[in-house]
Amino acid sequence: MDSAAEFRIFPEEYGRLRAVVSAVKEDAPQPVPEIVLQCVWYDQLFNDEGLATDEGAPLRIVSPGWWNRAEGPDFRDAQIEFGGVLHTGDVEIHLNHAGWTQHGHHRDSRYNGVILVVTLEPPGSSPPPLRSDGGRIATLAIESRLHEDLGTLRDRLSLDDFATIPSAPGRCLGLSNEAGAQKIVNIVLLAGAWRMLNKARALRERIDKVGGDQAVYEAFMSACGYSHFKHHFRAIAQQFHYQRVRQLGRQDAHLLEAGFFQVGGLLPDEPPTSPATLPHYARLRALRRDRLAGLRSLPLEWRRVGVRPNNSPERRLAGAARFLAHTAEAGLLDMLEGIWREDLEPLERRRRFECLFPAPVGFWSTHCTWTAAAGKPTAPFGEGRVRSIIGNVFVPVGLAIARRGRDRQLEESVLDFFSKMPKEPDNHIVALMGPRLLGEIGQKRIDFRTQQGLLQVYQDWCEQNPSCRGCGILEAITGRL
Repeated sequence: MDSAAEFRIFPEEYGRLRAVVSAVKEDAPQPVPEIVLQCVWYDQLFNDEGLATDEGAPLRIVSPGWWNRAEGPDFRDAQIEFGGVLHTGDVEIHLNHAGWTQHGHHRDSRYNGVILVVTLEPPGSSPPPLRSDGGRIATLAIESRLHEDLGTLRDRLSLDDFATIPSAPGRCLGLSNEAGAQKIVNIVLLAGAWRMLNKARALRERIDKVGGDQAVYEAFMSACGYSHFKHHFRAIAQQFHYQRVRQLGRQDAHLLEAGFFQVGGLLPDEPPTSPATLPHYARLRALRRDRLAGLRSLPLEWRRVGVRPNNSPERRLAGAARFLAHTAEAGLLDMLEGIWREDLEPLERRRRFECLFPAPVGFWSTHCTWTAAAGKPTAPFGEGRVRSIIGNVFVPVGLAIARRGRDRQLEESVLDFFSKMPKEPDNHIVALMGPRLLGEIGQKRIDFRTQQGLLQVYQDWCEQNPSCRGCGILEAITGRL
């Protein structure tokens, strides 16, 4: 395998490695993780015309619900019409009908609110799932309705949330030490480039569907929400369209903040008790009353367990409002494209991107929530979060622009920038995969591209196969592929 440093544009070689391994393993296909089917349900990547339950009742999906990353059903508060009657309840996802009882849901009262079980395979002769109170639950098999087969969807989707963590050290580390550590490093770097290509492909598809500014705005808002609230922020962006956001942002960042808080349900009806909070609260309430009549709230539940105070949704939305107001005159996509097309060294370009983010001024620089004050003035986005947004949003934007225009020079600039990006804050997957693949020494040199590669390798090889049995990475290291 060639050295990753020799590539001038984003390489597709990692994708060919995955394809070769798939062909070699054709007689023993690897299972597709259930999270892929959850993504299919969340993004409705199937034909929903003329839907009916497996029992034959007409069905229409009004809303797939909110993705639940905690214990309990996979999606909360879905809205589904059965026979023309609207029901609100939970949805559980399984690859096959046996999953319901195998996971013990029929004995768990937390699943008594489930109104639909979505499966890949049809039920056959299996009986319908039962709740712990004995009630029957409708089922829907969607394999025949998928836009693409599930394996293809797994390859295309960017699975940024992971359900399991491998605990054993990887065999690839020992092999790479024998064959030369650069082999595994190159695979990780290729995987990082592949991950960016997938993000750019997904962004281009969204651009084709909703337009450039709206697609980039949705990606930006999701990144602002980080892991805890990214689905909430995405829902806000889809409800509160960029055209309106830009119009409000040109007038007043506080007006845009009031709009975000209204849509997110984060502007309390009762005034806070703290005297220091009242002026800002009154200002947003007045803006909502005078300028935002008719803007409805989404039924979002903001669970704050495990969320650091400085990462509260209020601070993040306020920061997003100021960022979007700052870029409103030029337009979000045009602003980013303009920076990508400037003749800049990677460090200068990163500084230009960083200057788009708000400084620590105003009410939210000293407050975490409406009732909790912070310490010294703090920017709404810390250095690590800014770096994450630049790497996970702005880099795919630049790559999508280059690929759409077949602009090789721009793609070379994006790759050069991506290859020199410093690391973002580690998540638990990167923290575990660094020692697993690169050892204690190698992980000290991890940058953003390496982090992305570790996430991709985990998703493709380690998540479903912690024992390393028959792993394609091992075969690539030993030269059998």
